[in-house]
Amino acid sequence: MWYPGHIAKTKRAIKDNIKAVSAVIELVDSRIPYSSRAYEYASLFRDKKKIIIFNKYDICEIEKTKKWIKIYENKGYIVKTVSLKSINIKNFLKKNIANEIPEKFNERRALVVGAPNVGKSTFINSLKGKKTTSVGNTPGITRGVQWINVDSKTKIMDTPGILFPELYNKSIAYKLILAGCLKAEDDEADDAAFFAFDYLKENNPKILENSVENGSKLENAYEFIENFAKKRNFLKKGGIGDYQRGLKTWLKEISDGKLGRITYEIPDEYEEIKV
Repeated sequence: MWYPGHIAKTKRAIKDNIKAVSAVIELVDSRIPYSSRAYEYASLFRDKKKIIIFNKYDICEIEKTKKWIKIYENKGYIVKTVSLKSINIKNFLKKNIANEIPEKFNERRALVVGAPNVGKSTFINSLKGKKTTSVGNTPGITRGVQWINVDSKTKIMDTPGILFPELYNKSIAYKLILAGCLKAEDDEADDAAFFAFDYLKENNPKILENSVENGSKLENAYEFIENFAKKRNFLKKGGIGDYQRGLKTWLKEISDGKLGRITYEIPDEYEEIKV
């Protein structure tokens, strides 16, 4: 399992400061709404009000993603859908989230968490602006934790570091690579591309067709990416498609949602769903 020291540090910071908030705002990628959830969320956040923001809703397959939304709502989560890059995040928070945060001592306090590239940085940086951030001096709060004042009552805590899902199988790692949440190491990019090709060929062939003419009819990901490289004029000597450049470009465009809507998982694929 990929579990570096900085994630352990983030977990400690959350455990030290969770008592200061009444809600947790968790961001997930709408294309992988289960695989992109923060590591050990259940034990870390315990009895806090849980709000999940399905970001990148504009590039998911909505009907598939709605199945996850229904599951989380049935478990008591507050779920909101959005594309953070296309809205005023502060207004979105005031209108859709603030009133969901339980009020204590005339304040609403929430902690924001999320894996890399699900939108946490976009969310936090937009709220910070130029003059909205102050270093927390609340008793019992770790030095360096920042409170972001959204309005006169609402404060958001941004803890340092990141959380990651538990990488207990390869398919989760591949989905994180395809969503841009995890950097591929060594041959993982190849494995992720083969995973994507096989999945899309069976479940969403139009994505392959958007990349390469008759792409869904090709035998495997290697053949597909070579054709993709040739189409983009990524050529080596002799007119051979530059596989590595094609691979990198195709994975980036998949991650950015440039080739069409994708959702990589549905609840039916899991024997057990931890919520």
